[in-house]
Amino acid sequence: MKSSRPLVVAAMTLSMLVLLISGCDRGESSAPTTQTARKKLYWVQPLRSHPVHQLTQTAFKEGCANLGYDCEIIGTDRLDTPGTVAMARQIMARGDAAGMAVWAGDGVYYQLINEATAKNIPAVIVHFPTDEKDVPGATGVVGADPEAYAGQAAIFIGEQIQTQHGGKGTVAITQGSSNAIEDKVSRVFTRVMNEKFPNVKVMEPQMEGFNPQQAITKAADILRANPDVVAAMTTTGGEPPTWPGAIRETGRKVINVGVNYTRANLDAVKGGGMTALIAQPLWDESYQAAAVLDRAIKGEKPEWWTKIPAPLVTKDELQPYYEIIDKADAASRK
Repeated sequence: MKSSRPLVVAAMTLSMLVLLISGCDRGESSAPTTQTARKKLYWVQPLRSHPVHQLTQTAFKEGCANLGYDCEIIGTDRLDTPGTVAMARQIMARGDAAGMAVWAGDGVYYQLINEATAKNIPAVIVHFPTDEKDVPGATGVVGADPEAYAGQAAIFIGEQIQTQHGGKGTVAITQGSSNAIEDKVSRVFTRVMNEKFPNVKVMEPQMEGFNPQQAITKAADILRANPDVVAAMTTTGGEPPTWPGAIRETGRKVINVGVNYTRANLDAVKGGGMTALIAQPLWDESYQAAAVLDRAIKGEKPEWWTKIPAPLVTKDELQPYYEIIDKADAASRK
């Protein structure tokens, strides 16, 4: 019998978000000081037009608005780290930055963060768990634990292979790019799968990229070249989702798990094209990044890692995430 724990966690996460927002509406969170009220909080993120990133930006904007801050999104439309860092440095030179939330998937951002704090601009890392010693200038990290959800995904897929294929077969892994989180998820997923399901082979990760059709073609080519593949894990949230697209192209039936609760991914799980998804807390971590910055601006010292759950979600557990997406869509139209 399937556990209801992921649904409970999801409901608790959604409830926490509603309480945070309603609390701000009631005036229970103090407004920024007169000095900071004239300044902005900046969101620094490459590939800014990606559907997943647009969701995070909407959440951060709402967090800023409920705390009384203006907000601006900084970043390139391509996966261009140097270009995004250069844009952020230009912003710091303006002198109106009260704080920065940085999507620091690359170590190049660490120097930017240290430069910001040297100018008395608090900077929080969003989504990417980072050791404090590596970025001593950072205010902290807000996000999930990728080791935890990678292990959970491995056990889920391994159990599905036991049920459907007698515990034998091959699992493919694709990543959007090589970065701190996706590399770690692939390593942990492979290690747990090897430890718990030794009769299952795990392929080396392959890069699917961020172009949707190219990603689907890549996954379809993997299936055509490897008839023993019975399951797949993607560490990125492509839209439309990569492996359901490959399944449609090849006609193969493949157990598959993706990440991120975009509407396309939720629909894929609902329709059966995707077996399950990892609900990285995109809205919560981005919304709370504004709150962490607000506390730092007011002289408080937040804990280093604001850790938020990322449960594995199956078909019967989707509704709380549809509600988050509906909320995000409504907020983006304001």
